[in-house]
Amino acid sequence: MANKVIQQAAFVPVQPLRLPLHTLSFPAAWRAPIDALYTGGSEHTQRKERQVPIGRLNALIATAAPDIVSVARRASFDESEPWLYAHSPFPLPVLRAFIAAWLHDLAKAEHRALVPDTLRSLNLDLLRWKDREVDLLEQTLTEGGTSLPSPHLYVLLPDVLAAHIAAHTPYTHNGEKVRFHQVATNPVAGYAELMSWPPNEHRTGRGGASQTWYYSGTIKIALRTVPFDPVPRIHVYTGIRRWAGGQLNTKGTNAASVYLRSTSPLVRDAPTPARFAVAKLQWSPRTRDFVWRHGGPEEMLTRVAAIDHLPDAEQLAKKADAWIHGRDGVTVAVTHHTTMGGRNHPVGNGMMPAERSRIIEWVAEALAPHLELAKPLRRVTPDGLRFNIPARVLKTVGASKDRPHLAGTELEEHQQRQRAAEQARAEAQRHNALVRRSRLAAVVPEADLCVFLLYQDTNMRERLLVGVENLLGLTGQRQQTSDESWRWCTDDFTLRIHARQVPIGGELGEGSGKVRKGTTHDQAVAERRQQVKTALDAMVASTGETARLAIIELEGKERFKVRTTDPKFAIRLGCADAGMVSQFIEPANGESKEEESNTHHRVEAAWEDGFRQLGMRFVPIHTVPEGIPDNLNQLAFWVVKRRDDDINRFPLFVPIALLIRPHQDQILGKAIGMSRWVSYPELLLHLAGINPSGTARNEAQQQAELAGFIRTTIRQFGGDPTLVVTLGTNIRYRWPTMQNAHVVHGKIGFGDAPLQRASIYGKRLRFVRVCTSDRLETAQWWAPGNGDTVGLSKGLWTFDNQTTSSPLVFYSTVGKSGKHKKSGKNDAKLTSHYLTPVSVEASNDVRSVVASTAQSRNYLQPETTAWNPELLEFVMVSLQEGDDPTAWASYLHQQRLSEDYDEPLRLPLILHLAALATRYAIPAEDDRPEEAEDDDIDRELVAEQLTFDFGI
Repeated sequence: MANKVIQQAAFVPVQPLRLPLHTLSFPAAWRAPIDALYTGGSEHTQRKERQVPIGRLNALIATAAPDIVSVARRASFDESEPWLYAHSPFPLPVLRAFIAAWLHDLAKAEHRALVPDTLRSLNLDLLRWKDREVDLLEQTLTEGGTSLPSPHLYVLLPDVLAAHIAAHTPYTHNGEKVRFHQVATNPVAGYAELMSWPPNEHRTGRGGASQTWYYSGTIKIALRTVPFDPVPRIHVYTGIRRWAGGQLNTKGTNAASVYLRSTSPLVRDAPTPARFAVAKLQWSPRTRDFVWRHGGPEEMLTRVAAIDHLPDAEQLAKKADAWIHGRDGVTVAVTHHTTMGGRNHPVGNGMMPAERSRIIEWVAEALAPHLELAKPLRRVTPDGLRFNIPARVLKTVGASKDRPHLAGTELEEHQQRQRAAEQARAEAQRHNALVRRSRLAAVVPEADLCVFLLYQDTNMRERLLVGVENLLGLTGQRQQTSDESWRWCTDDFTLRIHARQVPIGGELGEGSGKVRKGTTHDQAVAERRQQVKTALDAMVASTGETARLAIIELEGKERFKVRTTDPKFAIRLGCADAGMVSQFIEPANGESKEEESNTHHRVEAAWEDGFRQLGMRFVPIHTVPEGIPDNLNQLAFWVVKRRDDDINRFPLFVPIALLIRPHQDQILGKAIGMSRWVSYPELLLHLAGINPSGTARNEAQQQAELAGFIRTTIRQFGGDPTLVVTLGTNIRYRWPTMQNAHVVHGKIGFGDAPLQRASIYGKRLRFVRVCTSDRLETAQWWAPGNGDTVGLSKGLWTFDNQTTSSPLVFYSTVGKSGKHKKSGKNDAKLTSHYLTPVSVEASNDVRSVVASTAQSRNYLQPETTAWNPELLEFVMVSLQEGDDPTAWASYLHQQRLSEDYDEPLRLPLILHLAALATRYAIPAEDDRPEEAEDDDIDRELVAEQLTFDFGI
């Protein structure tokens, strides 16, 4: 039976929470001298520059004084707004040394001579700790009725709660104790953190090949809000941090996070820290060895003499786990990351729901009586709808199971059922192939498709040919027109494929040395891009035909350990220059039965992804009984954006819109500056050709451009029923209406303009904001079961304690991914775990014996990757009078269940397509690991928040 409720790992306050703390502010008199140092004294620059970066000062504090809490995301030089908080006053002479080191680091090389005068003008003796009782639940309410905590509490409150948890009795399960320790607070991350220590050990191999791998549990605590709800939420995330062992392979600008705990002060005259400090270890191409990064990179740590108390960077890089059990008075652990190369860490990421629920129950004990676990979310389903799933066009292709233990009549009956199932399966495959072929024929001109196949191995070439025949029902119709050209013709569709073995997949800059960020990397990309276009142009000339899709066999990202050498994006751009969308497939790896099955699946997936880029689409057909107009448009806005990093030299900001029209075969799209809607593949090719130097750079320009683009676009749909969908984490920084602090039901605003009734822009428009678990925006969760059992559950959910007459916030969950079938809901990482044994003494039932064995086994499974579906939030920003919010939330929930995908989508289909479009403009998109590492930090926060705001 389906679960009626699910439980969030979220807490709400139930009692006042005030705490005496020591605070420190930057004196207002420091504003002008520090501004002058940062800008070099230029009056023009001073007017232009509004902010001074403080990220490296915060990083220095996290390393050398981890017990101090910095809340400076956008701290001003306002003495009424503290920058630092501490439970006990940190020695001011040491803190003054930190400020001095930061000023030396802040000044540009040509302005270093100004530092001594700046230090004298600041008069560091003005720094003073002040006692203050802090209201940790201080907040106001927005116009929309949403809780708006005071800004400093987003860092301070989670830190205080983390201290409560660290001081609580150890987490205990099955007689095993796990102690969690607090970690230095990073204001960029937006959460406080605890980490289990000592680390867990996982041994692999035998004899001389044995190896010990280390990992810890993590608890992250974040203050968050829910639109239209006056009560703030505390989200508690549990996870696994894996520790590196042996030699580090981190290169480029990627730095390894290092966690340190010392038995003595890291800085002279400072107290011994109680928390784990955090530092960064980075490869230096200049010195050709590893160094501690913060400030030049080692300069700031050297200036405060903290470098003397840290392990030698080069020695640590050679054996990352040499200090993990303590050495020379310091314990050090280096975070493992998938980008490091070397051996894969055998411990899987994440925790499964049963272990998470146990840890959250323990956290609840630590946070009582001030906070309690939020009430469960309840399942919602529109009236008259039993299952909240869309209608299907494709038929389900099931698989029968062998029953080797059967014999006689039972075996004959089973074989008959198998034959019937095989016939049904073959019929379903034929039906699906015809539907797929007709959909593809509808989106390519004259139902005629030409594909170029760039392969490395003839084995993969043949697999791709067989694969497309199976998918489109073309088996037995292949005609070879030349050595490497084939044609398939039916009454309704023509397919032509031309294959070539073209050497375009090598590392960028082959034979030219290192490819570094900047002009060297840009030149390498341009050269490969031109090489690909030339090769494709030559194929056009030799075949006399122009392809719309290129399928390229290319090694995966593991082959290109340095990101700047990965040719994938350059190849994609070259294909786009030749007028083709592109799809990649990795070479086959081995000939085992499992690998054969995997390759077959990857081949079909590559073709299907290629067809989707051509515009073929199975838009979910909703089954909501009432409330959704038959002629509904879906309209999504998305910002294709990137910052400069180790790949990208120039930032990019391109607003796009996607449109799904009823009864139209093609998905349409447009980007800012385009005068008309174009097909989805045309939009992809357009994005590949954008010059980033021509896009908006600063916040004001970007906000104004986005506002104008959205206003102009929605005017076209004022009289048609249209659902406008956005993803909060993608767009809200430049569309303030979509931020929790500004959202008001029934109102919309653009840019700096005040909020207005949404009906002004169109009588039939609806606006919905979607949010993912990125930045811990939505909570982790589990489905309570009978007794102590917990699991997962798919469906649509909302709050049981709605503060409005009708729910406006919903949450969508899907089932466990097929990629993670090996993970079980009871698997554990931190302690052994046994289910309650059942008694079988009085029973001869074999099933009871099997149940007893299963329940008495140890479910400690460190090597299993734990995967949990995230809570996807739907916020009804604006609906029409008389609308049922549950119907619209159900509609969007069903848009995640597109039947031509093997798995449910992370986002509703139209947002999924928008996200995929970024691959044609942003090379880094393809390099993101499937499983996010535990210490990954949202880079947008780094760009948005690590500054002093001068308010000039």
